[in-house]
Amino acid sequence: MSCLSSVIKLSATCVVMTMLLSGCSSALTSSKAQNASESVLNTQLNELTSNKSCTASYQCKVLGVGSRVCGGPSKYVVYSTLNHSQEQAEQLAQKITEQEQLDNAMLEFKDCSPVLEVHSLCIDNQCKTVNYQ
Repeated sequence: MSCLSSVIKLSATCVVMTMLLSGCSSALTSSKAQNASESVLNTQLNELTSNKSCTASYQCKVLGVGSRVCGGPSKYVVYSTLNHSQEQAEQLAQKITEQEQLDNAMLEFKDCSPVLEVHSLCIDNQCKTVNYQ
């Protein structure tokens, strides 16, 4: 009788361990998928904002992108609205920000070092970053 109960306990333990391990696997898979999605979004934003041509400073915009655990964007992107839609850039930035907010919920390490806001000007027909300090 005791041998049978030991086998049942062992079987139950194996089932529980399998369920726990499969949960870890799906969490890792989900995390990898989120990182891949965020990478694709960042690539799209980089491509959209790579042409920084301008004829005047009003065409140069600064976009806060991402989400830091302690608040604020994780980076700033300077881009030109001369050849690209401001709305499209803002939509991509919003998607990246939402993705990073999901990622932050799973982070144990919290980096609260400041990310300084930048400004932009049209200099030599290119939108350029200007830091005021």
